Amino acid sequence: MDTQTGVPPAAPSDSSTPDLDAISVQMKQVRAAASSLLDRAKEGSSVGDLAAAVEKAAEALKMAAETEKTRSELVKLGTEIANLQYEHETAPKRARSERLRDYVALLTPLVTIVTLAATLVAQNWQFLRSERDKREDAMDAQWQESVKTISASGALSPGIIALQPFLRSPKYGDQAREVAVNLLANSSDPGFFMSLFGVALVPATGANLDRIIRLDRALLARVDPVWTKTWDAKKERDDPTKLNQGELATYNYMDSVFPVITSEVGSVMKTHLLAGPPDLSATFFTSGDWQGVNLSGVNLGNARLIWMNLQDAELEGVTQFSGVDMRWTAWWEAKSINRPFLDYLKGTSPFRLGRTYGPRNIVIKESEYDSAIGRLTSQLK
Repeated sequence: MDTQTGVPPAAPSDSSTPDLDAISVQMKQVRAAASSLLDRAKEGSSVGDLAAAVEKAAEALKMAAETEKTRSELVKLGTEIANLQYEHETAPKRARSERLRDYVALLTPLVTIVTLAATLVAQNWQFLRSERDKREDAMDAQWQESVKTISASGALSPGIIALQPFLRSPKYGDQAREVAVNLLANSSDPGFFMSLFGVALVPATGANLDRIIRLDRALLARVDPVWTKTWDAKKERDDPTKLNQGELATYNYMDSVFPVITSEVGSVMKTHLLAGPPDLSATFFTSGDWQGVNLSGVNLGNARLIWMNLQDAELEGVTQFSGVDMRWTAWWEAKSINRPFLDYLKGTSPFRLGRTYGPRNIVIKESEYDSAIGRLTSQLK
C-alpha cells in the first residue's frame, strides 16, 4: 500500500509489454483514492487537514493523468508492435509476391518471343511438308511414267535414262535397283549392261551383294541351256557354231558380263566386313582374282568357279560344297582346306598336266601341284 495515496502498487507483468487491463484497474483505484481524500478533507476538523487532503488528492489525480497517458502510449506501442509482427510474418510472402511479379514482368516478353517462334516454326514446317508432298507427288508421277517407258521402249537407252533419277531415291531406290536387275538379267547388249550395272549396283557393298548374287543366278539360269548346246565334250570346249543368232547373242553377252560380276563380288568379300558368309550356291564366277578371300561358312553348293585365282584363299571352313565345279581353277593354291573338301575337289576337279589354269591361263607343273597338295595335307587336323 502506498503510504501517501493509499493505492496498492500494480502487479508486475510477465510480458515485456505492461498489462493494459491492470493499468486501467490501477487508474480506477487512483481516482477512487483521490475522491476518498477529498471526502475526508470535507469532513476534516481543520484547515491544515483539508489542505493536506487536497494536496494528496491533486497528486493522486496527477498520477492518474500520467497513468492514462502511459496507457495511451502503451496502446500505441502495442499497435505498432502488432503491425511490426504482421509485417515480419508477411515479409516472405511479400518477397515471393514481388519476385513473382518481377518474373512475370521478365517472362512476358520471353513468352511472346517463344510463341512467335513456335508460330514461325509451325508455319515453316507446314510449308516444307507441303513442298515435300508436292515433290513426292511429282516423283510418284515420274516413277509411273518411267516404268511405262522402260516397259514399252524397244530401245534400252531410254530405259536407263528414265531409271537413273530413282536409283538414289530413298523411296524408290530399292525398286529401281530391282528393275535394273531385271533389265540386266534379260538383256543381250554388253554396252547396256556396263552402263546400267555401273550406276545401279556399283560400287558393290555388303548391302547390295545379295542383289548382285541374285543377278548372277538369273543370268546362269538363262545361259545354261545355251552352254549345254554349245559344249563339245570330246574337245572339252565350246562350239558357238551350234548356236542360232539369238543364242549366240546371249552367249557373247554372258561371256562379257560374268567376269565383271565376279570382280565385284570378289572385291566385296575382300574389303567389306559382312554380317555373315554369303550364299554363293548355284552361281557362276569366272576369270576373277579372289586371292586371299575367306570362304569359311560360304555355301558353294552347285557353284561354278571357273578359271579363278584362289591363291591363299581360306577353304577350311567350307562345309557346303556338293556339286561345286572348280575346273581350270588351281584350287590347291589355297591357304587352307578341310579333308572332305580336299578329297571332293581331287575327284571332281583334278589336276591335269598341260592344262592352263586361272584368269592368266598359267600352265602348272605336276611338281608344283604335288608340293601344294603336300602343304595342304600337312595342315589337316
